[in-house]
Amino acid sequence: MALKKKSIRQASKKRTPSPNKKRTPSPKKATASSQKGPTSPQKGTASRKKGTATRKTTQPQRARTSRAPGVTAKMLEALNERLDIMLPEVMFRIAAIEHLLVKNQLCLYDELTNARQFIQDQERT
Repeated sequence: MALKKKSIRQASKKRTPSPNKKRTPSPKKATASSQKGPTSPQKGTASRKKGTATRKTTQPQRARTSRAPGVTAKMLEALNERLDIMLPEVMFRIAAIEHLLVKNQLCLYDELTNARQFIQDQERT
């Protein structure tokens, strides 16, 4: 059983506009006699090509402050309260780790004090 090969024209049907469909008229170009004013560009004005649309450029919007000063103050107070709660907990955990390091003889107490001193010196500079 042999298959017939269809020609390219038979396989792909072109889409042709239907005769019932209305076509929109193409924009008419203005002739030199129908234009108002002089044909040469005036001094200080830029001449544009026919048929090119101007592109609108938008200015970048500035960041707006959406919070009132009272709201910002409340947020800072809430953040301060959270830090007051968290910092002692973190310090206790660091002290517990240092205690275990000395107890298990992984480092000496003098090494820990030297490390603290080094950090304090780095914070000052």
